[in-house]
Amino acid sequence: KIYDVSNFDVSYSYLNTKSHNPLIENNEVTRHHGVLGYNFAPQPKYFEPFKKMLRKTKTHWFDLVKDFNVNMVPSTLSFRADVNRQFGAIRPRSVGASKYSIPETYDKYFVFQRDYILRWNFTKSINFDLTAVNNSRIDEPAGRLDNKIKKDSVWKNFMKGGRNTVYNHSANFTYTLPTAKLPLLDWTTMNVSYQATYRWMGASRLAVNLGNIIENGQQKEGSLQMDFTRLYNKDRKSVV
Repeated sequence: KIYDVSNFDVSYSYLNTKSHNPLIENNEVTRHHGVLGYNFAPQPKYFEPFKKMLRKTKTHWFDLVKDFNVNMVPSTLSFRADVNRQFGAIRPRSVGASKYSIPETYDKYFVFQRDYILRWNFTKSINFDLTAVNNSRIDEPAGRLDNKIKKDSVWKNFMKGGRNTVYNHSANFTYTLPTAKLPLLDWTTMNVSYQATYRWMGASRLAVNLGNIIENGQQKEGSLQMDFTRLYNKDRKSVV
């Protein structure tokens, strides 16, 4: 079911390294990586109201009606939240006659990525596919998080989902025309598809006044396959 616990998965990893040498007084790196995933992929349940009614019909002219079907549940419903945080601090050792305390420098980032997938086979011949990826950054105050005000600031930014930096989505729609259900055209296969894409990129923090970047596009395709061997075999007189 859509609410089953088995649809969820959680993982977390933690890494902390510290080192020093004659030139480096302290070098530490801490990494946190957490993932929350959800995946729901049920078996399709097609509603075919005319299948039993026309089951005994021998003519193929009613196949289009007999095989009418609708799927009421999504084929795939997936979500993934991926959080990565690194905090690095390094302090060179003061050497020489006049020793003084050298300030720390920091290498840190806090990123949050969300992935969304929706697939739905509305019928056996009509399919819809939507994928989206949202990347964001959790802004942190400078330096170490050594007081409550800084920690509360980071937690507040995290609960808001961070500051969006890049967003992409792609929607695909495919349809197989029912030519195979028509006796005169069952030797052909025709497909049409439509794809729409969208991309958003946030402005650089160094040039916010330049604004964000938006891109979109679309693609339309159609294909037709004709099996002439099957067409010729319809007329027994043409078979050698």
